Amino acid sequence: MGKYLLTIISLLFIHSAFAQDEYPPIVTDRPDQTQSAVTVPLKTLQIESGFHFSWRDKEGVETKNLGFNSTLLRWGVLKRLEIRLGAAYAGFEQTDVKTEETTSLSGMAPLVIGIKWNVLEGDGPIPTLAFLTSVDIPALASNDFNGGEVLQKILMSGSWVLSNTFSLGLNFGTIADWENSDFTTMYSASLGIGIVKWLGAFVEYYGFAPADKYSDQRINGGFTFPVRNNLQFDIYGGTGVSKNSPNAFAGFGFSWRIPR
Repeated sequence: MGKYLLTIISLLFIHSAFAQDEYPPIVTDRPDQTQSAVTVPLKTLQIESGFHFSWRDKEGVETKNLGFNSTLLRWGVLKRLEIRLGAAYAGFEQTDVKTEETTSLSGMAPLVIGIKWNVLEGDGPIPTLAFLTSVDIPALASNDFNGGEVLQKILMSGSWVLSNTFSLGLNFGTIADWENSDFTTMYSASLGIGIVKWLGAFVEYYGFAPADKYSDQRINGGFTFPVRNNLQFDIYGGTGVSKNSPNAFAGFGFSWRIPR
């Protein structure tokens, strides 16, 4: 029975991938960290999911972070407004090289609920602009990742089409812990490159700047593989460039816009 169900799901997936060629090409918020300024089409569900890994070795302490099936669901409720739901199964492991003591955590990360509003549709030098906000809900996380803090992300996103080949995306915002009056500035810049119809690339610089801690700054790059107008695969990797950053990180995934 399970084999037949898997076959049916696969056929539906393939059919839907071919069914949306009449729609505009898919625009995603992965694999780079820079959120696009474009919302999904009205009454359309878009799934963006993948796996990521990061590794850090600082002062004799090795840290590994894993994200299994990190998934963002985007639903177009209005022409220029979408609601967003994010979930991920996370793994964390930290080892003291000298003592060989290891701490391991695993479970569901806090559920994330948010919106994206396309404030302005760009034209030429005028950028496309969007406002995004989301809230982490620790009560819906596993015990290992329930720190109790309710964090809100507030972000402005801008994007420019520079030519038939190049595009630029910029993000600026904050992660706010209102209860403890703790704020972390977020920023990113991503250059998109359209190589051929079935292959794109990007290079990106982004970072996080807590109010009273070292900043975390990173560079990364990757490739996107649009299979159809509503289906895209991706792969990326990068490195940290500051004291508080991972040595290396990488990931891969897919984005699928389900037909109406």
